[in-house]
Amino acid sequence: MGNMKNSRFIAALKGEKTDRIPVVPKIWVDFSAEVTNTDLKDVIRDPSIALKIIALAGKKLELDAVRQFHFPAKKIVEEKGEIFEINKSGKKIGKIDMAGGLSTYLFDSNDYNIADPYTMAYAHSWTAPEPIINSVKDAELIAVPDSAVFDQLGWGEKQKAVIDEFGKDLDFIGNCDSATIAFYIAFRGINNAMMDLIMQPDLVHAVLEKGTLIAINKGKYWLDMGINVLRLNDSAGNMSLISPQHWKEFVFPYIKTICSELHNYNKNATIYCHICGNVLPIIDLLVDAGLDCIAPLDPLGGFTVKQAREKVGINVSLMGGVNTLTLFNGSPLDVMDESFECISGASPDGGFVLGSGCVVPRNTPQENILALVNASKHYHLLEN
Repeated sequence: MGNMKNSRFIAALKGEKTDRIPVVPKIWVDFSAEVTNTDLKDVIRDPSIALKIIALAGKKLELDAVRQFHFPAKKIVEEKGEIFEINKSGKKIGKIDMAGGLSTYLFDSNDYNIADPYTMAYAHSWTAPEPIINSVKDAELIAVPDSAVFDQLGWGEKQKAVIDEFGKDLDFIGNCDSATIAFYIAFRGINNAMMDLIMQPDLVHAVLEKGTLIAINKGKYWLDMGINVLRLNDSAGNMSLISPQHWKEFVFPYIKTICSELHNYNKNATIYCHICGNVLPIIDLLVDAGLDCIAPLDPLGGFTVKQAREKVGINVSLMGGVNTLTLFNGSPLDVMDESFECISGASPDGGFVLGSGCVVPRNTPQENILALVNASKHYHLLEN
């Protein structure tokens, strides 16, 4: 199965000049549920719905590509307006964060089993009340799911169904999830994680080594399906939270390993890492790590698309740039004005994908996402 259509999105990521700037804001399942009038409880029960509604929203809003996220199927119960996950015996094991990332906040840390490949395939779908990993020996227990596990979970079958239905309209981005700081925080909590960078570096490295193996396995799985654009995530690995020195020590080597492994596995692999916040101090290292694209160029991190382009030159493509607060609170005209500035700053000659500086907020007006597309179309007309 080939990777979707022969699109301007793929061409832009390769640095080629396109008929117009492709548009790929970071839409997630919550925003997509709003666009498609889907109940999030149905998404939690049936993860195939998550894949489909993101594609539906992308098609409706005329986007060039969408990310795909595979969730575990959860049994749930609703009480007094709150949603709880229940186990096979019907016992409530945690409250689901319906206003945020849909993670189950477990009542008992023992319900998070790091030695279970199923759990680790969906590592961010549960949050324990206390640190799960406390030693290097604990880290050694982390399971590394592989393609056989992903097949057992039905990932390939579910993804193929969405590609078959929407592949002529959209390109798809395979999710390798986080291998680095955000991965570590899932097991230690953010406060412990920040202290561990100083006090327990060996523990941090032990966990990140496992995260790297998992991300590589996910990347190879999507490449085997013909999904050649891959997303890493480290929303916590930015200079708003950690230092450039810590980034170089704890993030750079693992992203470099992932990029090297996946590029060697498939020469068509195109990899970006979602790091919101300020990345300007380490943007050269992002290039050196082997990433093909820098994203999402979050202006809330205090830098512009133009500054990013001036730093990296034409060595890599860029994606993102439009302030999520503008998308959420601004008018379509505001969005178009900011989009024009991003396109101009990135250089309209190729190597740029217009998008949001981070995930699109849940209740963002749809007309503001359409304004991104209109900005791309109008900029092309003005240039010609």
